[in-house]
Amino acid sequence: MAYPQPSLPRRSSWPWPFFAFAALAFSSAFVDTSFPRSGSRRRSIVKAESENRPPWDGFRALRTAAFFGALPNPLNAFSPNPGSKQIKAGETLWSAQNPKSLVWGPLDDVVMGGASESFLKGTTWKGTIVTEGGGFAGIRTQPIKPAFDVSSCAGLKVRVKGGDGQRFKLIIRDSYDWNGIAWSYEFDTQTLLPSMDGIVEASAPFTEFVPTLFARRVPNRHFDKFQLTAIQITLSKFGYDGALNPNFKAGSFELEVVSIETY
Repeated sequence: MAYPQPSLPRRSSWPWPFFAFAALAFSSAFVDTSFPRSGSRRRSIVKAESENRPPWDGFRALRTAAFFGALPNPLNAFSPNPGSKQIKAGETLWSAQNPKSLVWGPLDDVVMGGASESFLKGTTWKGTIVTEGGGFAGIRTQPIKPAFDVSSCAGLKVRVKGGDGQRFKLIIRDSYDWNGIAWSYEFDTQTLLPSMDGIVEASAPFTEFVPTLFARRVPNRHFDKFQLTAIQITLSKFGYDGALNPNFKAGSFELEVVSIETY
């Protein structure tokens, strides 16, 4: 069975007034307020980064934001609530057959000014992480509408192959906010008892997902199991609250996401 492939808008199909408006909205949404703004210091940092990494691709950043619906759209105010669909334990949310018709796209650090880049072909996700000015790559589904009601499930089970022993994050969301709370569960692709086919399986209870905002823990939050709105997998040099990922390697990576299912 064929599965939908992400189709990012072509650069030539976007009018220039859109770029002007989108650039303003995009910069206000993603600017890092902790970045130094004093003249000479800021120029020296930008110069140092430009000498050690590829240049930032602003067009790719805008295409990414548009693909995930992150750019302002006044029509969204009139969109009806998409509701939710009951999902039972044992249902497959993602596999090569793509039974839920999920549409994935890359969500790399280009949206934060970085130069990492990745792509998903079939069930294989691969790319290159550049730590200067960034340090993460990811894939994320477009908003799931209607949302998945997983209230009768205990968690998600992800089966992957490859990964070179690195530590990844399985991320889920319970709102349609582009930069809303990201519920994160870390899993390693290295195991003491590997299977004969090389597949690593990780069971992620919903109770153990960590509520985060830009990789920082957010207290007093509870995941809404009645509304799972997006699924994401990320490889980052950071863990939580600024701590480094102990099982991370910069450069090229490859991970086959064999399946994601409820349990």
